[in-house]
Amino acid sequence: MATSDTSNNDRLGPVDHVIVEFPAGHIPTEGFTELLSLVERGIVRILDLEFITVVDGTATTVTPTEVGEQLAIFEGSGSELLDDEDLRSVAGRLTPGSIAAVLVYEHLPMLAVERAWEHAGATVLAEGSINIADLEDALHITEPTH
Repeated sequence: MATSDTSNNDRLGPVDHVIVEFPAGHIPTEGFTELLSLVERGIVRILDLEFITVVDGTATTVTPTEVGEQLAIFEGSGSELLDDEDLRSVAGRLTPGSIAAVLVYEHLPMLAVERAWEHAGATVLAEGSINIADLEDALHITEPTH
């Protein structure tokens, strides 16, 4: 299983997600090789990895091995953190015949930063992700015009 041990941690670092659609069910392994490298280097921890497709109009999860033998290393990475409503929501956005990978992951380097702040007496009040489209829009608005 391509996850990291969480048993010795008393809290999680920042958690984020990414949803990737693979048209026609073709899943190149390069991205998953990079993901595994990040896990092995202690940069991210996989909290949940689900593969979703639509069969006869119904959202269906498939195992990494069912998606492709090259992804067998990720067997057991699904933690059921995502519920049926989450999976149906993703499936509703899929092109017929596609497969989506839904990855929920923890940013481990930031956990060390947060622990250092807390050790110094600070309190982390909030953390969360920023929608990429919103960030891009903000950057376009704030870019100087020539």
